[in-house]
Amino acid sequence: MQSPDYSISTPENVDLHLELAGIGNRILATLIDTTNSLVIIVLTSLGLFLVAFLVNQLNFLPLPQNTIYMVAAMIAIFIAFFVNFGYNIFFEGVWNGQTPGKKIAQIRVIEANGQPVGWAAVCIRNIIRVLDTGLLLIGLLVMLIDKNERRLGDLAAGTLVIRERKSDLTTSDIKLLFDAQSDATLDIGRITPEEYDLLARFLKRRTSLSTTHRPVVAKQLEAYFREQLAEPAVAEDGNKNENTERFLEKVFLSYQARGLE
Repeated sequence: MQSPDYSISTPENVDLHLELAGIGNRILATLIDTTNSLVIIVLTSLGLFLVAFLVNQLNFLPLPQNTIYMVAAMIAIFIAFFVNFGYNIFFEGVWNGQTPGKKIAQIRVIEANGQPVGWAAVCIRNIIRVLDTGLLLIGLLVMLIDKNERRLGDLAAGTLVIRERKSDLTTSDIKLLFDAQSDATLDIGRITPEEYDLLARFLKRRTSLSTTHRPVVAKQLEAYFREQLAEPAVAEDGNKNENTERFLEKVFLSYQARGLE
């Protein structure tokens, strides 16, 4: 199997180095999520049949016993189908590429270009999960062959599964130089932990950069994060470096305020 590293070079020449989740972590996440789904299905089914039993015993509905239990069984089958397909779609869409299992295994689904995963990709990869987990676990075979450890669903949806890297930075040591404030209107969920780590490293080490390189790197990062956050460029006035770094500080504080660190 090839190196687990995956690199993305942005148009602003900012290189993001990601670590692929690995088959072991993905199997662990799948086992946890499958167990959760089964628990939901079993508990719901038991609840439905308990209700059917009470309805039958108390004669709430003037229906034959077999009909009442058949209706309960049909509802249980529908719920099982919905949970089986909807569990991963719901959590990956709402939790920005994670499910409870992925969160425990510390992995996340992203777009192949490094962007947070969208609903369309989430739906595609999980619909094709049926083929990956069926057909003699063909998805596992494809993951072993593919250099980026993608299953069929990932190939179809254009997604990757990466390991959530815990930052080794002590963010309390980062000094804010331009009195920036967090901004609740920023769509900060579009920023991945790796991108936040990149930003935090710059803010921590910027004072050690030369006066020539610091504004250049800052402008590249500003352009990158404005594109990620769909924030329009602003007209420069006064100290260009100050405007740029204040924006980066605002992004940094907004990420922390959302509790995503």
